[in-house]
Parts: sequence; structure tokens; C-alpha cells
Amino acid sequence: MGKRKFTDYLSIIFKWKKFIIINLIVVSVIATIISFILPQKYKANTIIMVTENNNSMGALGGMLNNVGSILGGALSGNTGTPMDKIFGYLDSRKILMKVIKKFNLVEYYEIKNFKRDKTLKRFKEDISFELTENGFIDISVINKDPRMSAEIANYFVEILDSLNFEFSLAYAKSYREFIEKRYEENLNDLANAENDMEKFQEDTGIYSVPDQLKIAFEAIARMESELALKEMERDYIAKTDGTQSSRYFLTQNQVELIKEKLASMKKDGSVANKSITDLSFEKLPLRQKQYLRLYRQIEVQSKLLEFILPMYEQAVMEEQKNIPTIVVLDRAIIPQLKDSPKKAFIILTAFSLTLFTLIIIVFQGEAIISSTNSLNIIEIKEKKFFSAVLKLYKIKLD
Repeated sequence: MGKRKFTDYLSIIFKWKKFIIINLIVVSVIATIISFILPQKYKANTIIMVTENNNSMGALGGMLNNVGSILGGALSGNTGTPMDKIFGYLDSRKILMKVIKKFNLVEYYEIKNFKRDKTLKRFKEDISFELTENGFIDISVINKDPRMSAEIANYFVEILDSLNFEFSLAYAKSYREFIEKRYEENLNDLANAENDMEKFQEDTGIYSVPDQLKIAFEAIARMESELALKEMERDYIAKTDGTQSSRYFLTQNQVELIKEKLASMKKDGSVANKSITDLSFEKLPLRQKQYLRLYRQIEVQSKLLEFILPMYEQAVMEEQKNIPTIVVLDRAIIPQLKDSPKKAFIILTAFSLTLFTLIIIVFQGEAIISSTNSLNIIEIKEKKFFSAVLKLYKIKLD
């Protein structure tokens, strides 16, 4: 048999046209009936914006630039962005179960067994949370009842704002308590250091040491205050992220490096490899050592207070703030147009798939019936089937 031309294929389709047309009509009618039987569903949308919360944790970066933003990273909260947290809240079991319970969705989905898990699965198929190109969050809810779809979408916003505010307040309180504890310790340590210095001066009559030594110990005091802040950062990370987190290990390594540098400074009296005193701390007379230790302690606590006091004041303000974290740009309204079923799509899809399938069947039937070669068992059964089709549809082959 020679190679078939395009017109040969058209001829085959034309010969089987009755078979193709009748089956196309049947499938199209069935698809049309199904599209009208399927329940109509409606989609409601609400658009929200997450407000920027310039809290104390975020403001620390500028406040701590003089010491390398030591606490800027640790106290800015968890590593996720506010938008990530909002999407996490929306998709959380806590919020979804609240919605399911409020609107009795177990009954809506007609779930009989494994109600919680099956309802969650079905409900997730009917909701979507998307980030728009403008940076807003689009919450969509599909439901058979247009009013309920709008109510569920709006309830998502209500419960999301409540939950986000609750978590933000708890975080602000935890942060304030952490800073407050450190602030009180700082005040107590500073008072003790000043009392010890006063008693030392009264007992020894030593009220000052050479300015050169003071410069050295002011540098050491700055390094020790930096160490204290870095340890504060480490402790806060341990509280929020745990001692097994990568951030904790990184900060702990930084603490160890500062300690090594500080030990080197105390031993040889040098900063940045440049000597600032010819006397190492170990070689100083006992009284001078005692004086400088007390002087250094006062300097350390004073420098810490310079940073901790504004941090504490800001933390107190943040805890007392009651600023909405979610702004509703478009509240969900009752949809008037159905979202599904899309009747035209269903009918056209069924028509196209059926036509494609029927053409393949027609070509296969033509090849089997026209074959002059010996046939295997399967091909014999196929030939009987297609012969019956030809007889049923009264198709005549040339």
C-alpha cells in the first residue's frame, strides 16, 4: 500500500461521518445536561493590606549602629517577613477549624466519616490566598451560597486580624519583659559598681590613675559592653529560636570571638594591634588594678544603659500600642455571577475530546477492515466489532 495522502484521510472521515456525528451529538447532549445538573458555585473575594509595624525590634538597627547593630538582627523577630506570617496564619489549622466550626461546613460538605480531615481537605479546595502584583493579599472563597461565600471571606479577615494582633501583642510583651529584666539588672549592677568605687576611694584615698591607663580601660570597657550586648542577643535568640538554631550557633561564635579579643586586650593592653599603654594589666600595682577594675565596670554598665534604656522605653510603648495590623481595601460582597460550572467550557471540552477520540477509532477501524494480512486474535475481535459498527450505522465501504 502506498503512502496515504491528506485527501485519503478526509475520505475516511467522510465515509464514517454518520458514526462521528451521531456520537458527537450524544456526548454533547450528555455534557450539556451534566453542566446544568452540576450545582452552581459562587466566588467572593476580599483584598487586604498588611500594615508596616515599625516596632522597637525593627528600630534597633539605627539605634545600635555605633556597636555594629549588635541586636538589630536578633530582636527584629523571627526570620520570616510579615507577609510570610500572614500566609502562615491563613493556612493554619487553627484558623481553618474556626471557620469550619462557625459556618458548620461539615454539614455543608456532607462529611460522615473522618469529619475533621476530610472537611479540611474539601475546604482547602474552595479557598485560595494569593499575593497580588501590588503587594496585597487576595482571599477567595467558593461556596454554593453566594451570601455564605462573602461571609466566610470577611470572617477570614476578622479572625486573621485578631490572631495577628494577639501574636504581635504576646511577642511585644515577651520582648518588653526580656528588656525590662536586663534593664533592672543593668541599674543594679551600675549602682553596685558606683558603691564599690566610692568605698574603694574612701578606703584607699586613690581617686584617679594616669589618663593613659584610662584610655586603655575605656577601650576595654567599650569591648565589654559590646560583649554584653552580643550575649544579650544570643540569650534572646535562645529564647525565641532555641539553642539548636543556626542563628544561635552563629551568635555564640561571635561571642567567643569577642571574648578572645577582649582577653588579648587585657593581657597586652593593645587595640587593633596598636599599643595604647606600655604597661599590661597584669603588671600594674594591686591598687591600680583594683581601681581600674571598678572604673571599667562603671564604664561598661554606663554604656549598656545608654542602649538599654531607650530600648526599654520603646518596648513599653510598643506593648501599649493598639494599631490595626490588617487594612481591608475591598470587603467581600455577595457575588452575582456564578464562578462554576462553566457550561461552555464543559461542552466544548467534551466535544473536542470526543471528536479526537472518534477520529482515532475511525482510522483504526478503517485499517483493520481494509487489511488483507493475517490477523491475530485481538485484531480479529476488533474486525468483528467494527463490522458491527458499520452495520449499526449503515456505513458502506468502497
